[in-house]
Amino acid sequence: MLNLEYLKNLNEQQKEAVSYLNGPLLIVAGAGSGKTKVLTSRIAHIIKQKKAFPNQIIAVTFTNKAAKEMQNRVSKILKKEATGLSWLGTFHSISAKLLRKHAPAVGLKSNYSIIDQDDQVRLVKNICKAENIDIKKISPKYILSIIDNWKNKGWYPEDVILKKKDVLEKGFLKIYKIYQSKLMDLNACDFGDLILHCVKIFEKNLDIRKLYSKNFKYILVDEYQDTNLIQSKWLNYLAEYNENICCVGDDDQSIYSWRGAEIKNFLKFDKIYENTKIIRLEKNYRSTQNILSVASKLIENNQNRVGKKLYTNSDNGELVSLNCYNNGRDEATGVGDRIEKLKKKYSLNNISILVRAIFQTREFEERFLKIGLPYRIIGGIKFYERAEIKDCIAYLRIIHQAQDDLSFERIINVPKRSIGDSTIKQINEYAKKNAFPLEVASKKLLENNKIK
Repeated sequence: MLNLEYLKNLNEQQKEAVSYLNGPLLIVAGAGSGKTKVLTSRIAHIIKQKKAFPNQIIAVTFTNKAAKEMQNRVSKILKKEATGLSWLGTFHSISAKLLRKHAPAVGLKSNYSIIDQDDQVRLVKNICKAENIDIKKISPKYILSIIDNWKNKGWYPEDVILKKKDVLEKGFLKIYKIYQSKLMDLNACDFGDLILHCVKIFEKNLDIRKLYSKNFKYILVDEYQDTNLIQSKWLNYLAEYNENICCVGDDDQSIYSWRGAEIKNFLKFDKIYENTKIIRLEKNYRSTQNILSVASKLIENNQNRVGKKLYTNSDNGELVSLNCYNNGRDEATGVGDRIEKLKKKYSLNNISILVRAIFQTREFEERFLKIGLPYRIIGGIKFYERAEIKDCIAYLRIIHQAQDDLSFERIINVPKRSIGDSTIKQINEYAKKNAFPLEVASKKLLENNKIK
């Protein structure tokens, strides 16, 4: 084994995972087993051993926060040799980068906009209105979830395979066709398009596929159990030439099937990539043995899993307790009483309550206010989801790209300019008749004194 500083703090399985650099590798990493440490050490090891330059390594995470943490950890290991990893990011951020370079291959310009869910909903609402579809009966968000599901399967409108006798889906397909056409007119993408367009580029342009597949000598993927069909295809194409793909995940933590995640990507990894090596990280550094024992006993009832035995060198710790309540109010009272006892021994900063959805905090808040227990809610509205931030971004987007009609619609009355529905309707009709973006149509109407 190589005597390198960053390998000294790893256990035997972690060292093996970091040092194995020839061929496909699946790392089955239990919760708290140091998978981020393994991934970052592996990237550093590839660079240190001169197996690849940083721009020949692609590392995919599921959140920007995870990508930033990975970059910082790699820099810490490499010290003076530290360099930016230009292909470290989420599936969407890396796909957006690829698409900027090859946008014309799917009929877009390189300065395309990326629309968020609010813009998507507004666009679908406008389409439904034009097609006389009652959005009170069918929610635009539900229509978008069907469209997103089709995109996760790698289907453009013309590729969609409809279920027999499903009349609703036939109607949704019509909306999908118009929706996709409108996005092209706007020179825009939604998040589903970013990966889908890249996969279609790879499928139809062998030269582009070969270029990236040859360049990326090593591919690393975090949280592989949460990948969907289109993300798996995306990885297949990029790993085609060198086949040095390393995926880290835990089948026991696969909770996103409702969002299109395919656990079979994980379970059948060794069938997709021949000569796969599988390494299990089973030593837990986060929990006590009692917590691990309860978790293992519960999860072993799952049928589709690779399987592993988690253990720790920590103490057994306190027993896990299960408390059942009749309703949310009783639960909040019980938890409040428990915290009152715990705060004599621990700081309130060391006590946390996890809830499945933010609305579930209400009962706790009411109880804590009543008994005078200080608390903080972590979560809520994200910075880029605040109305004023979205308004600012809409102004920047319309400056960047005049044909961004969704941004124009958002800011036409922000701040309030007393522009009524009839004026907006007039602008829309003139734009449609003359094939102008809304901003250009407004200017023309003003120049011709058609609106004041």
